[in-house]
This record gives sequence, C-alpha cells and structure tokens, in this order.
Amino acid sequence: MHPEFVGILLNNSTYRRISSGRIGTESLSNYEEAAAIYGLVPCFFTIRHISLETGEVTGFMPKRPYGYTRVRIPIPRAIHMRAIYSHRRERSQIEDLIQRGFFVYNGRTRYGKDAIHRMLEQDPEVTPALPHTVKATAASIRTMLHEYGDLVLKPCSGSVGVGIMRLRSSPPGGSLLTYSRSSPSAKGWRTVKLAAGNLHPLIFQRIRRAPFLAQERIPLAEYKGRPFDIRVTVQRGGSGAWEVAGMFAKTSPPRTFVSNIAQGGSAYQVPYILQNSLPDLPVPLMMKRITEFSLHIARVLSLFIPYAADFGLDIGITADGKLYFIECNGCDQRYGFLEAGMEEAWRTAYRNPMAFARYLYDHQAWPDY
Repeated sequence: MHPEFVGILLNNSTYRRISSGRIGTESLSNYEEAAAIYGLVPCFFTIRHISLETGEVTGFMPKRPYGYTRVRIPIPRAIHMRAIYSHRRERSQIEDLIQRGFFVYNGRTRYGKDAIHRMLEQDPEVTPALPHTVKATAASIRTMLHEYGDLVLKPCSGSVGVGIMRLRSSPPGGSLLTYSRSSPSAKGWRTVKLAAGNLHPLIFQRIRRAPFLAQERIPLAEYKGRPFDIRVTVQRGGSGAWEVAGMFAKTSPPRTFVSNIAQGGSAYQVPYILQNSLPDLPVPLMMKRITEFSLHIARVLSLFIPYAADFGLDIGITADGKLYFIECNGCDQRYGFLEAGMEEAWRTAYRNPMAFARYLYDHQAWPDY
C-alpha cells in the first residue's frame, strides 16, 4: 500500500536549508510527528518543483533514522501552503492546482490589510471592534490626526511591522512621528518633532511608493508601561471546523509601538499578562471572550477567502477590557509560542494542519462552514 502524502509548500529560502538541517523558525520535525499521527507522510517542496504536465513533484521527505531524502512523487492531493508568493506567475500556478482539484489550503491568503478591513466591515458584530481606517493621503492623515490625535500609518501589504509609523499630536502644537528605516529589529527606531500642520518627507515618500492606511491608534492596555496585544492562532483541525490552537501576548520593546517578535517584542502567556495588567477583569472570562471573538473573525474571513485554514490574528485589548481587531496574518509565524514557553501550543499549531489534511482525504471535500 502506497503512503498518503501531505504536501508542505515552503518558500525557497527554507527549502534550500533542508539539506543543511538549519531550517530557521519553521519546524519540519513537528510536521513529521503530526503527520504520522494521522497516517500521513510529509513531502516538502516549493512551487517551482511542481510539474502539472507530469502530475509529479520533486521534494524532500523524511529518511530513517534521521535526515531527508529527495524524491519524486505524484502531487499530493492535500497541500499545506507555508510560502508567501507575490508574483503573478506563482499565484497562477496555485490557482491551477486548485482548479484541478488539489486542496491547497491557505492558497489564497495574500490579501492586503485594506481588503481584510473591508471584509470585516461587512459583519455588524465585528464593525464596532474595527479601528477607524482610511486610505493614507496627505489630506486624510491630517484629518485623522485632528480627529483622533494618535494614528498608525501602515502599508497595505507587508509583515512583521516593516514600514509602519506612528503619528501623534504633541501639545501645545505640532506632532511626533515615530518610525524606523532599518530592517526588522528593535534598533533604528526614532521619534522626531514636527511643526503644526507639517508632515515628515518620509511619510510622503512611503505613501507615494506603496498603498498605506491611516488608522486610529487604539489605546492598548499596558504591561510594565509597554502596550501589548494578543496573537491568536486560529486553524481548521481534524473536524474541519475552526479552533483556537493557542494564544500569547506580545509587548512592544522600549521606544517603539510595535509588538512584533521580529521587531524585538516579547512574548508572554496570556493569563499572566491579564492578571498583571488588568487585575479587575476575570481572566477566564477574558480568555473566553478572546477565543470567541477570534473564532468569529475567522468564520467571517473564510466567507470571503476560499481555502483559508490558518490565521494569525492580532487582537487588541483596552484598559477597560474592550476587544479590537488589529491585524490578520495569513502565514502565521508560530515561534512566538516557544518564546512564551508554550511548547504544547507550538506543537498544536503544527498538528492541526496535518489533522485537517486527514479530514480532506477522508471527506474529499472542503468543509461547508
């Protein structure tokens, strides 16, 4: 009997490191262990290794007792996409696979922050939890700054907080711009004072180069003087339904306002953060609210995003316990669980996609919900 394979579609840099064994933040061994639970064998490859003409793919599969061997096998019917593809040709290849009946889950998750916001605006339950957001122009930025006094300017596309800026009023006049010109890190952040009505040249430069959003900055609750938000990993599992694999809190480093781990943010277990920053709010109730809120957002987004099976949601909390949707990540980075000392949740985040592959093989259809 031939083994049932599950495809793991990686980006080129991760794939190239497989033979060296230095993979980075992605854990291939977690995929192997989880796949074995469900009677599957993982095969790791990139989009360029797939041949629709022959119906085969070249990739790496686990070799006993350890290591990996290069194989050529029929394209697995279920493929878990962990790569980010922005080129039209690569996206077209993914669409071709889907049209031919392959289950490429997370195959269509590269949506801009503006598109995600518009999707969620369609749901009356989510709308009150959305920060006011508009397309960033010089005029809209000035209007929003006058209305809210504290803004986040963020690129519609991008991740790990690259390119994001904060603009806030500075009494008695003028404003303060916080930004970074460096690659993702806690270093390179600076704050400059601007005269009343003036916008920094960097703002003009960035909003001309790429689409940006101007968004009211939510007054997030703080832990030891540092704002935090909650990363919630929501996935489809063995039942095909959405479930929360885990969540951890992210605090921003000094002199910045972003909580991304890649930007120097710190990860903590959520109950600990809630107990120490919001002591008047019952922790079990808050955990339940965050879970239900995140599941609802995943269900709403899945109405607009076909073949979605994995979201990393950033949820904000104010000092009085109000929840806000901040951002959605279609290719969730799972290493934050390890940073927070949550190894079981980290493993679960790998186990669920393999359980969902088992669901797809058993049902031969995408779930109805």
